[in-house]
Amino acid sequence: MKQLLRAALPAAMRSHRIWSGPLRGCQLVTSWRDYPAAIIGYTERPLLRWLAANVRRGETWLDVGAHYGYTAVAMSRLVGGDGRVFAFEPVPETAGCLAVTRCRNQLAHLTVLPIGLSDAPGVSVLDVPVVRGMAEHARPPDGARVAIVTMPLDGIWDAVSRGCRAVHGVKVDVQGMENQVLAGMRGLLHEFRPRVVVEFHTGVDPRPTFEVLDGLGYGLPGVALGGHGPDVSLAFVAGPPESVRARAAT
Repeated sequence: MKQLLRAALPAAMRSHRIWSGPLRGCQLVTSWRDYPAAIIGYTERPLLRWLAANVRRGETWLDVGAHYGYTAVAMSRLVGGDGRVFAFEPVPETAGCLAVTRCRNQLAHLTVLPIGLSDAPGVSVLDVPVVRGMAEHARPPDGARVAIVTMPLDGIWDAVSRGCRAVHGVKVDVQGMENQVLAGMRGLLHEFRPRVVVEFHTGVDPRPTFEVLDGLGYGLPGVALGGHGPDVSLAFVAGPPESVRARAAT
């Protein structure tokens, strides 16, 4: 029934003013068919509450798997004009919508990067299914597909960050590539110990992601924030660097 109702909604991409919630009045370029919950303003409430409690003005945050930019806009408002947000969205059309959202909300400190993150060295091109503007890595290979460009963050961060390397927080929502994304930024996670929140989708095994975070000294199993139906977001905080050195010595 839900799928039938969604299919009946308008599919045209345009700018919508968010009706309610923490982002009420902000603009979001999407469609009613792809993201009605964001337009109405009732989506991502647990995550937005966690961001409000953990994001500080002037910080640098990464939104990995930014989709149409709902959480990227929230982060940008929280860090303020003297902070920075980098939104990574590999689906070209979705990243284009997010770039317009950036302009409509006058978020000059939000940088939109139309690439995906991974742990493979160099530049890779993946052919993945796309559902409602999202690259669904964990889905069967059927339906609409798109080629996305991926690379490890550790390999490009110096160029992307333009000399300001510190990272204070990372949100990851990548439908099945969580461990690859985090493995590809091991250096930054070890160096700066940012707060990390990961959304785990139904059917995705979280254990490889836990292994990456555990090896970097992040507390497991994380703090549950809630999510969409059976999906769940978990927040992780790193221990001091000494805990990682002790773990490596055993």
